[in-house]
Amino acid sequence: MATGASPTVARQQRRKNLKKLNNSPNLGRFALVNHFNRTVDKLAPTTNFPRLEAFLPQNLWPWISNYLKFAFTPRFPFPGPVQSRTRCIYSVPPSTSNGSVRIAIAGDWGTGTQEAETIAKLMVQTKPDLTIHLGDVYYVGDQPEIEENCFGESRNGFAGIQWEQGERGSFALNGNHEMYANGGPYFTVFLKSLGLKDSGEQQFASFFSLDVGAWRILAIDTGYNSVGIPILSMIPGLNSIPAIGGDCHLEKELMEWLRNDVKPQQNPKPTLILSHHQYFSSFPDKAYTKPASQLAEFFPNQELLWIWGHEHRLAIYDKFAKDGGPTAYGRCLGHGGMPVEMANPKQHPEVPLLLFDPRSTPLDGTPTGINGYVMATIANDVLTLDYRDITDTHLLVEEFRPGMGGSLTHQIVDRGSVLTPP
Repeated sequence: MATGASPTVARQQRRKNLKKLNNSPNLGRFALVNHFNRTVDKLAPTTNFPRLEAFLPQNLWPWISNYLKFAFTPRFPFPGPVQSRTRCIYSVPPSTSNGSVRIAIAGDWGTGTQEAETIAKLMVQTKPDLTIHLGDVYYVGDQPEIEENCFGESRNGFAGIQWEQGERGSFALNGNHEMYANGGPYFTVFLKSLGLKDSGEQQFASFFSLDVGAWRILAIDTGYNSVGIPILSMIPGLNSIPAIGGDCHLEKELMEWLRNDVKPQQNPKPTLILSHHQYFSSFPDKAYTKPASQLAEFFPNQELLWIWGHEHRLAIYDKFAKDGGPTAYGRCLGHGGMPVEMANPKQHPEVPLLLFDPRSTPLDGTPTGINGYVMATIANDVLTLDYRDITDTHLLVEEFRPGMGGSLTHQIVDRGSVLTPP
């Protein structure tokens, strides 16, 4: 058992907190104490880590209470590349030991659960040069949550978890959950711990470019404009309206950085895009096409590889373009630490889903999938993606190479026996 409150003391304290909130003149009966008293015992700590089922959507109170703390406070000002000596462009030459660069990537990881701890340890055991988080520290990415779920500090009777860095550094993207706390802790606390050690500077902005041999890895911030109008943006149906729910558009500072510093058209390279939100989806989730349409000017005749999180699942797509955006091979990698969602993968049949993970296991009566991550290796002009699950089983190995006229060639090297077509 971790140091701090015992399960009994923690349970009693949770009951007191719920009753206090129930009597609050601001929240009134919104606390729904009768319901939450029934869930307190189930979600109280019994191990060193929060239970994964605490993050299921039906366990509403932690989401609501944390969201309301910051719902009406201003967003942290969007930082540009001005303070960065490298202008947020980092050169990552191949390692002299093996002639490659290895990058372990996970999305939606920051829950502080045993599953998140396992994924972090598996990633670092592969001895990557870099680790990259695609965003979302739960519940709202405030400073205590970053300290517990990313810095390994013990709080609330739980042992903290450390976001593991690669041998040459680490980076993290901005997600919608970081913006529920209006971004301040992400920008001022988490980023200060990250960066490329070779460059001698921290990660300054929520966007960056890594020049890795023949490839460019371009990380963009779709989280900053994802939250929308307080309260209304949390209501299903209303949040699908861009003016209410947020459209994830890229800030002008990021666009100017692309035009004036990165200059993808003047300096073409095969490119891997990283974002928190999905460009398209075959599942019930909303597609966020505004960032892709903004990127179109930089890649008018070029195919991209694009890895995103946000959807809590693993999904592999054939190349596709939507709403004026560039053609991209989409890869959903949002299964790092949250309960993995199970849904019908034919909600949008026009989106070319190639493979997904159909495995399911019950979690508090809810079918959930299997957590995992991906190891990206760049050697010469070949980018290899090796997808692994929480048991370190290899699910899929695929390769991308630059082709003629800005195209990419794609080859599945090892199909494995787990992922299936829809």
